[in-house]
Amino acid sequence: MSSIFDNVTHLKRAAKNTINLYNEVRLHLSLDYKTPNMVYKLSA
Repeated sequence: MSSIFDNVTHLKRAAKNTINLYNEVRLHLSLDYKTPNMVYKLSA
């Protein structure tokens, strides 16, 4: 059985990139086309 990830380091890097994309790059319709990070900073 083959794996998508070569090792644990590769897996951790992919997870970190995915979380960054979701929180800082991807605009969310439910947040009025803002990122979660933008909304968090504006509320502080």
